[in-house]
Amino acid sequence: MPILRAVTNPKIKSLFCAGLLGASASLVGACGGDDGGTPPAPDARGPLFTPKPECEGDAIEPFAGSPRVIISHLEIGDLEDGFDLDGDGDPDNKLAAVGNLAGDAIDDAFDDYSLMIPFEFFDFPAAAPDACVKFAIYLGAYAQDLDGDGDEVAKENGDCNDHDAMIKRGAAEVAGNLKDDDCDGLADEAGDGTPSTDTADADSDGVTIADGDCDDTNPAVKGPGFPEICGDGYDNDCDGTADRGTADDSSIECNPYDAVDPEPMPIDPLSFDGAGDPLISFTSGETTTVGSALQLNAGPSLFQVTIPVTDDLNLDLKLTGTSIEADVVEDAVGVHLTNGRIGGIIDVQTADTIRGLDVEQIGLTPENSLLDAIFANLLGPLLALPSLPMGTVPFEGCRTPDIDVDGDGLEAFCDSNLDDDIKAVDVCIDGDGTVVMDTAGTDCSTAVDAAGNPRFVDGVSVALKFEAATAGEFVPPAAP
Repeated sequence: MPILRAVTNPKIKSLFCAGLLGASASLVGACGGDDGGTPPAPDARGPLFTPKPECEGDAIEPFAGSPRVIISHLEIGDLEDGFDLDGDGDPDNKLAAVGNLAGDAIDDAFDDYSLMIPFEFFDFPAAAPDACVKFAIYLGAYAQDLDGDGDEVAKENGDCNDHDAMIKRGAAEVAGNLKDDDCDGLADEAGDGTPSTDTADADSDGVTIADGDCDDTNPAVKGPGFPEICGDGYDNDCDGTADRGTADDSSIECNPYDAVDPEPMPIDPLSFDGAGDPLISFTSGETTTVGSALQLNAGPSLFQVTIPVTDDLNLDLKLTGTSIEADVVEDAVGVHLTNGRIGGIIDVQTADTIRGLDVEQIGLTPENSLLDAIFANLLGPLLALPSLPMGTVPFEGCRTPDIDVDGDGLEAFCDSNLDDDIKAVDVCIDGDGTVVMDTAGTDCSTAVDAAGNPRFVDGVSVALKFEAATAGEFVPPAAP
């Protein structure tokens, strides 16, 4: 299956942490129980989510496709926005109740360009019904830090010079060097903030430091009233941030989501495997006319978000059985997507690899995993995941995911010792009744069956809503 790595930066833990982990314990039980439908009996269907074979059509060749769009809005959907993942006729989205709590954090991630998900289509010459539509999904890297000083340009209160690691917010102003070292929009100001009265014009750009030039060594930097040059890494208009200017009272220059003139989008090298192929590609999509709309449908496939929380910690959020649906709209600007949905499952093995977070509200500590928080601590009750009934042997009260992926009955997970201070899953019960317990150095969630296949693959349902705007040109990563 293909994989997507959509990376955000360390300034926000992620859509996932904001939505799933940011909820307060006051929501216990608010997510509701089962969706009320009756899925097919386990033995009647077998595993879910067999990927479709690639349809016949043009091959995926990165940076050669068209149209290009970028997700400009994302939110956790309501229950009715979920896909019917288990085949019982009802939508599945266990995260619906925490959607409102996640909204502000997700919006912030888009505002500071830390969550950017571009799409590139292939074998899709026109916005019309098409039996074979392919697309790749990349990681956008618009807010860059080329000088490695820890401050990115383009975002609010970002770096004002991405070519000099000594220049950044919080740095000391260096008297007489003619530059804005601390990114306050002024060069060589006094220690009390008094602007410099230097009337020389060292770079011969027609603007002095006294007139507002914040870098009198660079003629491309002039000061207030002059346009921001997007993508050059300098604070051309001296507002304190490079590659982000105010065009008027309501719009931002250098905007990758601009409906008329979006900025080019650098693509992060983490979007590709060692052979240069996209880590995620949907190769069996189609567009059909539904009512008066042209609708894109693709999947099931696999959707993975890699989240660098700190310099030393990357988290992988994987959604199995992912389906994507959206209306395709073409106007004078170009093609964009509306009414989009992404639905899938956070499987238990993925949850057990998400470690290193400290979220006090749900009892998640860095040494424990998200699986522990869900099935051995507060998050399971918060999401109202089903529990094994009282009297169940061997471990009553163990919670189950809501989606039976492998078709052998819902798995269950719990902490065998509720009386100690260690809130961690150490008991895994397969849908066929097999009980696996942690052993030294091995988590039960990684157990395999007699054929060598992962034994524990069930998961928690999630649905996301999105809009995707027409994107500018995609810029390939620089050669290593």
